[in-house]
Amino acid sequence: MPPKKDIKDKQVKGDEAEEMVLQYLKSVNRPYASTDVSANLKNKVPKAAAQKVMQSLADKGTLTLKPYGKQTIFVYNQSLLPVLSPEEMKTLDEKLKEIQAEVEEKKRELRWLEKDLSSMESTPKTKDLPREIERIKSENEATIRLLEPFRAAGGEAAEPMSPEEIKGIDEGFAKWRKAWVDRRKVYKELLGMLADGGMTTDASFEEEQGIVPDDDECKAIESGEFCQPKPVRRAAAPARAAAAAAGAGAGGMAGVSAVKNSVVKRSMSGGESQSTSQESVEVVPKKKKAKK
Repeated sequence: MPPKKDIKDKQVKGDEAEEMVLQYLKSVNRPYASTDVSANLKNKVPKAAAQKVMQSLADKGTLTLKPYGKQTIFVYNQSLLPVLSPEEMKTLDEKLKEIQAEVEEKKRELRWLEKDLSSMESTPKTKDLPREIERIKSENEATIRLLEPFRAAGGEAAEPMSPEEIKGIDEGFAKWRKAWVDRRKVYKELLGMLADGGMTTDASFEEEQGIVPDDDECKAIESGEFCQPKPVRRAAAPARAAAAAAGAGAGGMAGVSAVKNSVVKRSMSGGESQSTSQESVEVVPKKKKAKK
């Protein structure tokens, strides 16, 4: 059986419409246009009829009107409202304060209820508890597996490191990483010089020297939180050259010495000395101009 349609309110006309509009404007005691009054009364008074009714009430003096653009605004005649005595005004003020206090209390209750609701929504539901328990068990097992290498064979936990030991490890890591970065930079510069001179290419040179590029694990460490750039003082050029000449590092640094020797030998074929060839690859800092 199809649902019944909503029965529309019966429209009123004549004196009944005037009385309805007048009582409504008196109860709300605020300005309205005829279209707003008709809409607020659920179209019991049509828009066209509302305009005529409100104009008629204004002519009788029960409403006050004021043109506002293309619309006419109507409000109940304020002189017809009863004047309250000081005692009645005082009573209304006291009642208003009581209601305002109740509103503040309700607002506090609402905040507490919203907080409780948010807490309850964040906790897993009863039907989801088995799955949540299994997830936590899996996380615990994974954590225990990670801790096993740090425990002694007898099952005793290793002693925790002191802050000084942790600081020393961090400083050592930063020191040797800086040395590795400096050597890698020198290697790239020398390899670029060879490639620019047409002596070799990057791929063929690294293949001949057996230089292996960084693997995925090294790249992950280099892009991780331990290798984020920090504001440090840059070392002088002689210090970088000395660090580069201290010997080849692990992995890709193994061919630095071979590259430098190759550059020296090929440069000597033109009559230059070995010391001159070595100086050609060093970075010489610019001298500051003396102020007059």
